[in-house]
Amino acid sequence: MSNGEQRTPTERENLGRRVRTFRKSRGMSIRDLAAATGRSPSYIHQIESGSANAAFAVLRSLADALSIKLIDLFEEPGASGKVLRRRERPSILHGDGVRTFAITPPPLLDVEVTSTEYPPGGIVGGPDYTHGDVREIFIVVRGTFLFTLGESSFELAVGDSLDFRSSVPHQITNVGSEVAEAIWVSSPPASLPAAPNAAEHP
Repeated sequence: MSNGEQRTPTERENLGRRVRTFRKSRGMSIRDLAAATGRSPSYIHQIESGSANAAFAVLRSLADALSIKLIDLFEEPGASGKVLRRRERPSILHGDGVRTFAITPPPLLDVEVTSTEYPPGGIVGGPDYTHGDVREIFIVVRGTFLFTLGESSFELAVGDSLDFRSSVPHQITNVGSEVAEAIWVSSPPASLPAAPNAAEHP
């Protein structure tokens, strides 16, 4: 690279920059954020510097600790009212080739919509995986999934949907031979606490 050229920041560096910006805007030190997320200060520093990957569960805990939506950790989207092309969606890679794309840009506070692509055999969640207690809708737009929710399991194909609470343990597996895709709708956004006296589980 010549002296006059500027290097394009990586996805990890952009994520780290946004974490650092939100942390400082809230008057939190790295130690404060580490304590709030149950991580070590050195790991938070590595995330902010772009030298460490952050698993999806870590991103959730960061968003919770910073009182922001998960989508706020994505790249800054275009201005309100601007068309967001599929190829331009900000995205986060969170392990095993599973990638989540932002559809609703901040600062929406009542709903969060994302699209997630799962490679063949891709898994998110597990027997003990929960996050908050909000209403989520999982909609299959490509491929076939096995969705385990608590003690129940559902095979979902294109056009199928599942409505559930994020407080119920869940695991999503792409059981097909091709990349599968699903739309997630969370209300309120999954990284924000539900409002007091929220409705009971559907």
